[in-house]
Amino acid sequence: MTSSQRSFLDSDFYCASLIPQNSFFRKFKELIDPLITDQMFSEMYCGNNGRPPISPALLAKAMLLQYHMNLSDREIERACQFDLEVKFALRLRIDERPFDHSSLGDFRERLLKSGKEKEIFDRVVQVLIKNKLIKRDQVQRIDATHVTADIALPGMVAMVKKSTLGVLKKLKAKSPDLYRRIINKIDITEYTKSSVGDEQPGRIDMQVRAKRLVQFVREAKIVMFEVQEAGMESEVREDLEVREDLEVLKTILSENIDEFEDGDIKEKDLKDKPTNRIVSPTDPDARAGAKSKFKKFYGYKTTITQETENQFITTVDVLPGNRPDAKGFAPTFRMLSNLKLKPKKIIGDTAYSDGLDRKLFFDQDIQVVAPFKEKNDRTKAVFPKRLFNLKRNTNTLTCPAGVTAQPHFYDSEKGSMSFHFPMTACKVCDLREHCTSAKEGRRTVRIFDYQEMLYDAEDYNQTKNFRQDMRLRPLIEGKFSEMKRLHGLARARYRGLRKVRLQSAFTAAIVNIKRWITIKNLELA
Repeated sequence: MTSSQRSFLDSDFYCASLIPQNSFFRKFKELIDPLITDQMFSEMYCGNNGRPPISPALLAKAMLLQYHMNLSDREIERACQFDLEVKFALRLRIDERPFDHSSLGDFRERLLKSGKEKEIFDRVVQVLIKNKLIKRDQVQRIDATHVTADIALPGMVAMVKKSTLGVLKKLKAKSPDLYRRIINKIDITEYTKSSVGDEQPGRIDMQVRAKRLVQFVREAKIVMFEVQEAGMESEVREDLEVREDLEVLKTILSENIDEFEDGDIKEKDLKDKPTNRIVSPTDPDARAGAKSKFKKFYGYKTTITQETENQFITTVDVLPGNRPDAKGFAPTFRMLSNLKLKPKKIIGDTAYSDGLDRKLFFDQDIQVVAPFKEKNDRTKAVFPKRLFNLKRNTNTLTCPAGVTAQPHFYDSEKGSMSFHFPMTACKVCDLREHCTSAKEGRRTVRIFDYQEMLYDAEDYNQTKNFRQDMRLRPLIEGKFSEMKRLHGLARARYRGLRKVRLQSAFTAAIVNIKRWITIKNLELA
């Protein structure tokens, strides 16, 4: 740990007049040094075995600077040795080499195991709230951006080989005897680091590829069978790493491979594969996603909320790439509640217009402002729901022609009633061509428990206030741009959902710190 004994080698002694008063690194030391303490991370270390050899607070602050400067672990290790600004910000001696780069990886693992990956971000937000730089009732905006996974997309042959290799590596370490029995039954030369991703150079014949796929699928099944037959089930259950890799292998085979009764094996057609399938055994949490019709990606989505006055990020979370943006709404609500933030409004795009999500905030007197999705061609020409008279006391719905229907089905999950109007009435109705385009010739209307709230939202979306609110929404894109261009969020540094969540939290923390420093410098100007 860094000694508290002062000397002529202290960076403070040399740099006090060298570092400008408005320097990021000087302000970082003034604001963040007292904020992040070893005590914050005491649960991560054994209390009966003395203090950790390296200050966890130092590692946390070094990681913040790492994200600020967009450096690798080795690069921030070097910066801590030779960069005077970094040494000054971290209170290091001029001759000090504070830690090896591997210590950062160990520290991240400890953060993840203890559930503290967002601890620093939350601490910064809490201080900003305390200093009234984030107001509890301030209008906020919400959006998500994609983060490309740290993977190379493998073909199906490489996919099966890599997932099989993952199991073999764990078995070699955990159960050498079983590993030796297995490698006598498969071609182990195909599962070396240099050959596992090789699907043969050049333009491989499709029949050859199909034969190789059959070979590796059968060898994968040998591995799974031998593990089961060897009575490893209890050991696998106890060892999380073995269990996870074995489950990935099973999932990849079930999602991508068809095995027929005659023993024939082939890859499934794309249309028969699940849309949420694993895209790489290297990062099983990554998923195929799309930000638009033409913008596809493989990885994750980082969701943030940002208050509109000082532009601080208030919450941050990560979803797999295939999840709709609005799936981040409920976690966002919980995080805002934990911070005791209750914005007057939360502004989003059409992804956040769903009624259930609106109701979540509506029940807490928080208005969700978002444009509704455009109607498709089929529903554009039909009578809107508002022309139907709903009577809650009798649970009936009357159409513009005066026909009344009772609810046919209630969806408890979505909180909606479906009303089917009788075909006998609809087929002879003079208004039918304006009311429905359904093939069966009758109108079906779904009414939500919160339908009146949706009507109020539709009315609000026609007002001048709505247009003014929506002018605030695009400004969140600038914050995403800063996080991606300057601090590396465009691509995942690590693999796995929780690790990408850690990356997003540290990135959000450092951009908040930058903004905090900017405001402090403006106050002094």
